[in-house]
Amino acid sequence: MTQINGAKVVPLLEDSVECLFFSVNSADNFNWGALCLQLNTAIKNLSANYIWHRDEFRVHKPIEYATKEDIPEHLASITCFGDNIEDEWFIVYLVLELSKKFKNIIVQVRDDDGEFLLIEAADYLPSWANPDSTENRIFIYQGHIHIIPPNLQRGADLNLKDALQMIACASDKTVASNAIQTSILTRIGNYPEKMYELFHRTVVKLPVDIAALISLKPALIAPLVNAFCNHDVLDAKACKNIEYDDCVIIGTKFTKCLYAMLMHAKPLKNINFKEMNDKKCVIGHKLTAGYQILMNKTNLDIFASKQFKNFMSKLNASGYFKNNIEGSKDYNELLKNAKEFYSVMECPINSQVANEISNLKLSTEFAQTREALLQKKSTGEEFKLDDEDWLKIDPDQLNELLNSRYGKKTKFNDDDTLTANNITSKLSSFLMKTSDFEGIETTKDDSNGNVEFDPDDFVNSVQKMLDMIAIGKEASDSDEDNLSSGDDMEQDEELEAIKQEGLQDNKTILHNIIQSMKEEGLSGPSSNLMKSVGFQKTDLLDSDDDE
Repeated sequence: MTQINGAKVVPLLEDSVECLFFSVNSADNFNWGALCLQLNTAIKNLSANYIWHRDEFRVHKPIEYATKEDIPEHLASITCFGDNIEDEWFIVYLVLELSKKFKNIIVQVRDDDGEFLLIEAADYLPSWANPDSTENRIFIYQGHIHIIPPNLQRGADLNLKDALQMIACASDKTVASNAIQTSILTRIGNYPEKMYELFHRTVVKLPVDIAALISLKPALIAPLVNAFCNHDVLDAKACKNIEYDDCVIIGTKFTKCLYAMLMHAKPLKNINFKEMNDKKCVIGHKLTAGYQILMNKTNLDIFASKQFKNFMSKLNASGYFKNNIEGSKDYNELLKNAKEFYSVMECPINSQVANEISNLKLSTEFAQTREALLQKKSTGEEFKLDDEDWLKIDPDQLNELLNSRYGKKTKFNDDDTLTANNITSKLSSFLMKTSDFEGIETTKDDSNGNVEFDPDDFVNSVQKMLDMIAIGKEASDSDEDNLSSGDDMEQDEELEAIKQEGLQDNKTILHNIIQSMKEEGLSGPSSNLMKSVGFQKTDLLDSDDDE
């Protein structure tokens, strides 16, 4: 997110993640440029084989820091991950690793949804944590998630400078619980090994120029796929006269997300490409069209583009050039910094890629690679290919996937049995609790102003049904404790009848609740009520089973 004089020039885009890097001991003469270079070098090493879906993660120095006193100097990054949310979690992994290597940095990470780390750990958060109370309280420091609790700083308003000081000086009191740390680490997965699990290797038949580019920089596969999958009618017209001469076969890798996107995108009509029944040719056609679209619609002079002119207008309006005369030494220095910033952070991704491709084609490495591919004339048989079974998923696999990701999280003990009796028992206990404006409380405390939940007035009809269950249970307990072998058979039969009546009512109540949950769709009063006593909807019914 670009910040100029404290104002946000460009808001955080959808499907984007923002990281702000602060230093614990930064003095007035702190070398932010050196730290930026060190961070980007470390990022490049850690992500050397990664294929970014859209933007590459990199850190930059803002062209001018905010002037507000509570916003310290910092480095920043903003990365659009597009359709592949795995990029966002890979960035969290990188930030955690960077915070281990650079022990004096504290990082604030957010996306367009806000504190997404807390969203992931929602089941394990302290009761005080909510979107309104966690502003400037969530950071990454020395390889851990840190949350500043209210006992260190009361009130919702906590300025950034004070928050960073608390993390640095009282990190033992701010480090998040093991449950929160584990939930986030589990979501990240076992990087860097996981990186290779996300790849799909195959062979493609491409014009030799494009094949040489991909061989030199495999990450170019992402912008080519995105260009093809997002093409419009005008883009398609620009691909009518593509020449497929001097084609070669190469092995390449996609992310599974990119490969699935490309395979489900329909080929262009009326194309001049033979062997369209061959998968490697179909893939090659789509990548070639993506290349043509990318290079056709891009202005190679990024500083003559409309986007750059808009960027400069915003700089002028913000007072960035500080009344320096255009062409002066100070003005030219500021302009140089602005262009460097724009080329890295604000320039459209297509323009960045097109410029990179143009420069790459002028290199000696490109010429050598191109010639080597023409001489080799590969058939594709020597490349190791991955099967495509992962593209197909049956209902059982989907249910298993959903359960592993959003699985049942009940409040039962391990030895509890899921029966009609313990469900209605927990529901009965729930109805006797007290509530305030934030929800049901486990204890009643009139001194805090909690509103007492009156079951006789609020749920009288439900309570009457549950009373019958209690009578059956009491009768059963009395039967075990007080009856002797000489008691009348008639009394035994009466008590047994009461017990069975209670169990039958028990089942009837549960049946009605389940029926209500089925009829209300994804969510509703019954589902919410049962969730409050520890039951998920999937605990009580299955979408494939109406019994």
